[in-house]
Amino acid sequence: MPRLHHIGITVSDTVAATAFYRAATEGEVIGPLAKSGPAVEAATGYPGVEILLTFIRLADGVFLELAEYRGADAPRIDPDNGHIGAAHPAIVVPDIEASLARLAALGHRPLSQIMTATAGPLEGYRYVYVLGPDEVRVELLQEPH
Repeated sequence: MPRLHHIGITVSDTVAATAFYRAATEGEVIGPLAKSGPAVEAATGYPGVEILLTFIRLADGVFLELAEYRGADAPRIDPDNGHIGAAHPAIVVPDIEASLARLAALGHRPLSQIMTATAGPLEGYRYVYVLGPDEVRVELLQEPH
């Protein structure tokens, strides 16, 4: 049966990104792991690249994979949700206010007040977006009680 193993997010600063996603999720940090060589070059299409990978294991076993490409001349994209092809992680947390407080201590503020979804598969969920490292919009969700 298909299931999600991880979502990869390319970052410019592994330390800052790890601190952000760890604060948001309280997940287990694995890494960073440095990967390079012919297989990595072939898979990524970037000759000479080294990738610093850090994984954050969430409570359900799904991972956030933070990948910092070193030695690659890669352009920065604008990950704004309104841009076609942009994606955002939506992370279910047990206490949305506690996650926001930890993120605020790192200088990250929500983009709006916490809202409650009124229809569809998220009906009853509380949610809010936070602008994370590299301008990635991260949606925090709290399940209905």
